[in-house]
Amino acid sequence: MNKRKLIGYAIWLVAFLFPLQYSIISTENVSNTVGLVNFVVLVVLVFLGYLVWDSGNAPGKAGAGHGH
Repeated sequence: MNKRKLIGYAIWLVAFLFPLQYSIISTENVSNTVGLVNFVVLVVLVFLGYLVWDSGNAPGKAGAGHGH
């Protein structure tokens, strides 16, 4: 497995380990700022993880081994 794919998976893991309850579920117990920051961090980490993961699939890389 490619090193960039593993880094992308790790970023996704960190993104989904963030406490989503503050941004989605229990908004009455927490200020809106905390929920907004948690949601923005989640979205940024998800897209960052995808960008890193997808860069591991770059076409034309040496040693891709697709056989085409």
